[in-house]
Amino acid sequence: MVTSARRAGAGERVLLLHGFTLSHHVWHRVVDELASDYDVLALTMPGHWGGPRLRWRDLGISGIADGIERELDVIGWDTCHVVGNSLGGQVGFELERRGRAASLAAINPGGGWKRFSATEFRMGIGFVAQFPLAALARVLGDRAASQPLFQRPIIRNCSHDMSVVDPADATDVIRAVSRCSVYLPILLAFLRDGPLTGLDAVRAPTSLIISEFDSFFLREKFIQRFVDELPDHVQEVALPGVGHIPALENPQLVAAAIRAHLDTAAHRDGVA
Repeated sequence: MVTSARRAGAGERVLLLHGFTLSHHVWHRVVDELASDYDVLALTMPGHWGGPRLRWRDLGISGIADGIERELDVIGWDTCHVVGNSLGGQVGFELERRGRAASLAAINPGGGWKRFSATEFRMGIGFVAQFPLAALARVLGDRAASQPLFQRPIIRNCSHDMSVVDPADATDVIRAVSRCSVYLPILLAFLRDGPLTGLDAVRAPTSLIISEFDSFFLREKFIQRFVDELPDHVQEVALPGVGHIPALENPQLVAAAIRAHLDTAAHRDGVA
């Protein structure tokens, strides 16, 4: 392996991709849940804490997907089941388009906003507003990463019930956010590239998994476009009681949803 990752288990190949500014650490309990039946790889994406460098000319979804493909080539995975949350879901659609996804489980995926919409700009402004806190946490290091003052504003965006997030996981979230090397420049790349396109062309067996209490990607402003444009073979699945990054709150629930998706995908052909 070239990058920071967690791999465990044996069986069919499952790739877990995290959200923007985070790292593979958010998946570690889900890996534990799935490893009894699958070869599970939680991978830190390029430009994120511990991941490979993402060159400025490669900033954007395409560049991230290129880096992930290089990682998959190193370990000999031509295809795998892709599970992506938030930005990871957006990248998952790109990997599906490239033929690298045997199936796709997109959990609260990014890219559903409309181009140059107020919603798109508000999301970017929200990340920009959070950057000074992340930068200060970087300077202060672990003294800040474990403190509620730094954790609360960021974990609030990730979770519906912050009280159930393990303190060690919350600390790793702050470490990851504060050490994301592409934090600001990639926001401009996302604006340049725009939202996902070609959703109606998705062919792999796909599940759209939506958290009940995602206050970050609201259904009517971010998710409804997926519901409207994805093909009829795509299944919509609800995750009750959790927020935008559900693996932080209820990894058992997330693992169960992934298992159900994989079981269904095994009997589904997507679009011929």
